[in-house]
Amino acid sequence: MKIIIEDHFLLSAWTALTNCLSPFLPFYLQNRCKKGKEIPNRLKERQGYPTQSRPAGSIIQFHAASVGELVSIFSVIKAIHIQDSSQSFLITTGTVTSFRILENFISHHPILTRHIIHQFIPLDIPQWINRFLTYWHPSLIVLAESEIWPNLIKEACQKKIPLALINGRLSDRSLKNWKVCPSLIQNILSRFQWIVSQSEHDQNNFAHLQITTDYLGNLKQTAQKLHFNSQELVELENYFNNSPIWLAASTHPNEETLIAKTHAVLRKKWPNLITIIVPRHPERGQEIINEIGMVAQRSKHELPFENGLWLCDTLGELGLFYRLADIVFIGNSLDVVHKGGGHNPFEAARLNCTIATGPKIHNFRQAYYHLQKAVTIIHTIDDLTNWVDKMLSDPQLRKKQACLALEIMEQKSNLATDIGTHLLKLARQSI
Repeated sequence: MKIIIEDHFLLSAWTALTNCLSPFLPFYLQNRCKKGKEIPNRLKERQGYPTQSRPAGSIIQFHAASVGELVSIFSVIKAIHIQDSSQSFLITTGTVTSFRILENFISHHPILTRHIIHQFIPLDIPQWINRFLTYWHPSLIVLAESEIWPNLIKEACQKKIPLALINGRLSDRSLKNWKVCPSLIQNILSRFQWIVSQSEHDQNNFAHLQITTDYLGNLKQTAQKLHFNSQELVELENYFNNSPIWLAASTHPNEETLIAKTHAVLRKKWPNLITIIVPRHPERGQEIINEIGMVAQRSKHELPFENGLWLCDTLGELGLFYRLADIVFIGNSLDVVHKGGGHNPFEAARLNCTIATGPKIHNFRQAYYHLQKAVTIIHTIDDLTNWVDKMLSDPQLRKKQACLALEIMEQKSNLATDIGTHLLKLARQSI
């Protein structure tokens, strides 16, 4: 195993800084707790204290920050479990939302329940990370996408725990930032036994920093279908009684206003039209109402009012709405969004949806490149209005677009197995 003895001076500076901050961080965590961003009886996990017993034998740690990253690792965990049913998994996350998504996954996979342990990742404080790794001592640490925790990586190397980065992402913006001090990222990433990029574009960006990676495909393309409540789906289908429906998914500030305007125009031709808005951050519900006016809120158990707009400001129900409405616009992509970047289109594609998105999709460039003609790019409110109208008017075209997307999704059916096989080999080598 490759271990770097000398730290980059900036990495040493980070270690020193985090050590200095450690006496104040419990107050920071308490403040997060008051805001509902931490779970009170599990707060000590963020300082590296365990709240569950470690199972005997090998344990592979997977860390995912965002919901998208978390969902993408599920297929790999299932693939490893098929190859070795005795393997244990420690899944770490940094947000309550991600933990809830994991709970939902486990509830639908009871066979895996006794093999998965969840802990909140400690803050990147050397003493806290050391406490965490000393107790759990995983056979392998797998980080997803762009989760670079310097002290975690450093401590893992000192304890001779191998590291892997899967679905690695290095955006053009990050590349530009790292080029200011390329030796730092080289020092950190050279400690990984295996890095697999999520796209050829990311692989090229890593190469610009003289970091060698493999490219096998985007793990998000292998994600399982989003879960849903089948009884809820039947009840909603009966309630809407074949009314035309379309969905604006994962929307961000300013997009909801355009969606509402599009809905108002379309209603002139489609008087029974139902437009579902699912904001990326459900807590923005009241903010959205302040912008577009009174609409029914699912979080308050309301069904659409007479105006046909429905704000579904709930968590973990996107699988339900993708099945209810097969015409889907994916947000965080229109020019009105401050930064944009898009969101994962693979979840909608796997559920036979016809997909459109805005032009600001740089965070998912490769995903949309894979789907190509199966996705329509929307530039203006007129484009969006015309696209929804066209999809409502032509069910055959809608079906054709959805089938094209699904066919592309099927092309990477073995990706999770290939990655799982390699990770399992790395874990076994360290035992």
